[in-house]
Amino acid sequence: MTQAIAAKEIVERAGHKVVSVVVGAGKNREIPAYFAQAMRMPIQRIPTLDFTFKNNRKVDLPATVAAVVRRLPEYVGAIRKLKAVVREARPDVILNFFEAITGLFALVTWNRPPVLAVAHQFMYGHPSYPRAPRFWFQQWVMKCFVRLVGARSVRLALSFYEAADVPCRKTWICPPILRPGIHKMQPDADGQFVLVYLLNHGYADQIIEWHKAHPETVLHCFYDKPGAPAETNYDATLTFHQLAGDKFLRMMAACKYVACTAGFESVAEAAYFGKPLFLVPVENHIEQQINAIDASNIGWAVNDTWFNFDRLAELPPRLPNTAFKEWLARARPILLAAMEATVMQHKAHQPWRSDSPIEGLVSKPGHATVAPDGEAHAPSVA
Repeated sequence: MTQAIAAKEIVERAGHKVVSVVVGAGKNREIPAYFAQAMRMPIQRIPTLDFTFKNNRKVDLPATVAAVVRRLPEYVGAIRKLKAVVREARPDVILNFFEAITGLFALVTWNRPPVLAVAHQFMYGHPSYPRAPRFWFQQWVMKCFVRLVGARSVRLALSFYEAADVPCRKTWICPPILRPGIHKMQPDADGQFVLVYLLNHGYADQIIEWHKAHPETVLHCFYDKPGAPAETNYDATLTFHQLAGDKFLRMMAACKYVACTAGFESVAEAAYFGKPLFLVPVENHIEQQINAIDASNIGWAVNDTWFNFDRLAELPPRLPNTAFKEWLARARPILLAAMEATVMQHKAHQPWRSDSPIEGLVSKPGHATVAPDGEAHAPSVA
């Protein structure tokens, strides 16, 4: 969702207009208040493909597949609803931030606007992208899913680092698209606490277990536990917080280290602030497993299978991030150029050319529709 927030700011500043926002959210996911506040317009919700977790922690693959099959009629209804939104809003382009329903919509709908699919998952299969040898089956399933989400779309693959475009696959490489508020914050070089972000609140028990043996370490933990208060003080040095966008960013800028479950945006935001990372990817979550490998390979993080904060001693006091910030500065022109090239070729009724230039195009006002996926790490602007 943070990508959708940032993209809305980018396209509106360039003179375009966002005409609709649609969010794909699983049954157990609430749309965070910070997202609704940032969009400043009505948000329509549709059901989406969602992971099923065991003990609110581990991805349960058989249960996930069974749930997807059981909910197929709901997904058909979601595609119909998305078609109705597009007919009413009449956008020039659909920006899809890794929403599977939008990919299905693009696959089965012929008379529609062009789709620009934006996600770091489109790096899968890139020659420079890491593999996870122990998870060959999950990687094969994920590659199939990525193809589905990007079906009949132009793809913008978000990457922590520069990499070669893949024009034959209609895939261009772009820096992470970070929410606009992050650029206004100055990091504290003398942080005194560890900031923790959990995709699933089932990991809170591991935080508490380690904390009991090390109460001298100050921990601030953000999670999505349903019904929990905005802030829960476990004791003087451990506090749990419900997800809150601005508050989370402020505390990330002020912390010493970031520990999280290897979501792409969290890793990129921490690197922007120069905060070393301790990553514990969600079990059986292949996307997070590869994110963790990628961040470790470029020297940003150490990884583990549980929240053993003893590993923080292996991290440097600060990440060098000058080159990363220079790479991030190119996100805005690349996103706009890719969007405009997609629209221009569609309006000219031309097939996508593998040599189509996307950088250097002049921004021209238009309309966009936005639809993010309900996972905190993966929204979709349609």
